[in-house]
Amino acid sequence: MLAGTGLRAIATGPSSFRIEQVPVVAPPSPTIPLSRPEAEIVVTGTKRPERLATLPATAHVVREPDVKSASSLPGTYQLSRQIPSLTVSSLGAGLNRLFLRGIGDGPLNGFNQGSVAVLLDDTRLNYDAPDPDWTLIDVKQVEVLEGPQGPLYGTGAIGGIIKISTNRPDLDETSGRVAASLSVTQDSDVSNSQSLIANVALIPDRLAVRAVGYRGFQDGWIDNVGGPSDSNREELIGGRMALRWTPSTDWTVDLAGAIQNRRAGDSQYVDGNLGALVRPNRLREPRDLDARTGTLTVVGPIGALEVTSVTGLSRQEAVATYDATPLSGTLGTFGQTGIRDDRNYRLFDEEARIRNTSSSGLKWLAGLSLVNASTDAQIVTKDSEGSKPLLNLNRSVTEGALFGDVSARLSRDLTFGGGARIFLLNTDDEGREGQSIRKHGRSIVRGAGDANITWTRDEKVTVFLRAATGYRPGGINAEPDATQAAYEADELGSVELGSRLTIDPALAIDVTSYAARWQHVQADELLPNGLVATRNAGNALNVGMESDLRWSIQPTLSLRAGFMFQSAKLESSAQAAGIDDRRLPAVPQFAGRVEMKHQFRWGSWRGEGSLGVRWTGATHMSFNASLDRRTASHASADASLTLSRKDWSISFVGENLTNNSADTFAFGNPYRVRASPQRTPLKPRIFGLNLIRDF
Repeated sequence: MLAGTGLRAIATGPSSFRIEQVPVVAPPSPTIPLSRPEAEIVVTGTKRPERLATLPATAHVVREPDVKSASSLPGTYQLSRQIPSLTVSSLGAGLNRLFLRGIGDGPLNGFNQGSVAVLLDDTRLNYDAPDPDWTLIDVKQVEVLEGPQGPLYGTGAIGGIIKISTNRPDLDETSGRVAASLSVTQDSDVSNSQSLIANVALIPDRLAVRAVGYRGFQDGWIDNVGGPSDSNREELIGGRMALRWTPSTDWTVDLAGAIQNRRAGDSQYVDGNLGALVRPNRLREPRDLDARTGTLTVVGPIGALEVTSVTGLSRQEAVATYDATPLSGTLGTFGQTGIRDDRNYRLFDEEARIRNTSSSGLKWLAGLSLVNASTDAQIVTKDSEGSKPLLNLNRSVTEGALFGDVSARLSRDLTFGGGARIFLLNTDDEGREGQSIRKHGRSIVRGAGDANITWTRDEKVTVFLRAATGYRPGGINAEPDATQAAYEADELGSVELGSRLTIDPALAIDVTSYAARWQHVQADELLPNGLVATRNAGNALNVGMESDLRWSIQPTLSLRAGFMFQSAKLESSAQAAGIDDRRLPAVPQFAGRVEMKHQFRWGSWRGEGSLGVRWTGATHMSFNASLDRRTASHASADASLTLSRKDWSISFVGENLTNNSADTFAFGNPYRVRASPQRTPLKPRIFGLNLIRDF
């Protein structure tokens, strides 16, 4: 009888009751979950799914929500802030080189192969090209595997790999997201960006398409005295489209393509003594950076085996303009002199592999790979009388390989594993500087391998020992005044001892110690005419330690701290004679990151706030004493606040909160660097407002 009245009856005797108001009890606040426990994080960069908690290698997995950007279009720079062992040269997005775990060869953008391989899903994006800096939007996670990855990825991955895993089309639902951002940079103007994500299930459980589009405008922050202010403005536009088809229950076909165009109005370095963000007026140095990639992936079972076929094609064009007026006498030009550096990179990657999927103690995979990378570069001088070629380079590298990897459980706690790769490498180089022509062709057979042993106890303690090797091919220098007409291949062998310890559900810590011996180190060499050649600087030894701590202080308050300390130096050798500073260039001896996160409720809104600080140690630029420049250690702070309710989300992001203008990279233009010291300041303080709507 009292149902729905807000009253209740309390028995006071065998046949008597008292009627009273039902007390109102506030519902308990729902638990706000923190990040998923590490045991659930799966790494795919090993070409088979493996849990990070028991992986016998040093790896970092960064989720998209953790890569904050005031522009809402984060890239490699924001990623590097999360990982102390990752260093990014600061030439500008689309021109940067990446270095992992102290394997720094040279930041001058020469023509040797890079030391870090970058992948978008299963497609390799770079060989000797710079990092294309794909925008990290609609990304599931980014995996960073440290140390040589030669057995699975062939040449060039001597420092490690970075794999960007995108969100694949969802076969069951139609959904989308729109986002817009406004940001303000200190002493600059307003910037903006927009993005759209759409997923359409065309045929439920069978066929779906997913599309991503974005554009952004970032106002500049470098002023030219007597010339334009905020000259290094940048425009970005890009998108991806992916199609997923399941012709049967067990087979999946993914077809994906992506395109990204970036235009910068000027470079971002300064020189002279006019101010932290001010430089003398000169020729503008615009950049035009385009990247494209396409992938076809087929996965399915044949009996007890899983078969994977990946066909990928990626292209990059990097066009940079430099003011080379100080070298007009050397270059034979008159008055104001400009340089147009146009490089086209093409990379074809075909791989077929099989692996067993049984839950037994033996796991293995085997595969065939074919990689073809080509580079066409034209460097031209321009003055008031016209233009003339300075350097032409054409390179083609073909690598055919057979590879395999196996792990076997020796006991309940002990697992042994290893891998090997045998590859046939064919290189054809042709370079021309003026009337000088150099050609080089070579075919070699090489191998790479790794081995590891892992001890795991109750999934709370994992200790591993891993040894691995990596290899990069040699090549020619087209420039006749280079120290070496041809440079040798370099090889790297490393060993690491790592541990992952979960003290309790609230506290976990990873510690890795490592040592690497690097033979015939390939290093950049800046020639008198501003061109960059490659030489073998000698042998190097890198010894270091890194750690990552995760602590849930309270259910809604967490702390994450990581650091990397290393000594990466050339050893005494004939090639290293006369070198004053034997530290490897561009990489710091110490780097660290500390971040606090707090999750809360504000009425019907869910909230998360974060505050982080990154510290980067001192670096230097080159083994060449006449060119070497020092970069002092510096720190930068960032913060974010995100509020979410139903389908809406709003976030506030601040970068470089202290407006620090410290030098991050003592280089910007190879044709002016000897005329006066150069420096690349931190981007000034920036605050951004991002609005997101899901549907």
